[in-house]
Amino acid sequence: MSKQSISNPLSPSLPTKAGDRRFWGALNNSNQALAIASAAQQHPGLTLVITKDTLSAQRLEEEIAFFAEELPVLHLPDWEILPYDTFSPHQDIISQRLYTFSQLPLIQHGLLIVPISTL
Repeated sequence: MSKQSISNPLSPSLPTKAGDRRFWGALNNSNQALAIASAAQQHPGLTLVITKDTLSAQRLEEEIAFFAEELPVLHLPDWEILPYDTFSPHQDIISQRLYTFSQLPLIQHGLLIVPISTL
């Protein structure tokens, strides 16, 4: 397993084989979105980004749309309910999840943003 640090987040080197890792440091807010958008544009397939929460996922989706308008971005939102809740998730959340799942088989190149709580 090789580790390599990225010196230029605008032109990051991507892993080329299983076990390769890349680390980005000192990136925050829009710098992070710009680096992720650059990496996703270079990668020929679908790029998965896992965020710490739903708010971070929504913010990242908006920022990436600013930096890379042409890059298809899908967002799989969290249910935002607890397993023992007696009510259903909001209809907008259900619609967004269904749309994302319907688009996944069709997308060849782009970005999928998922909050960790969704997994």
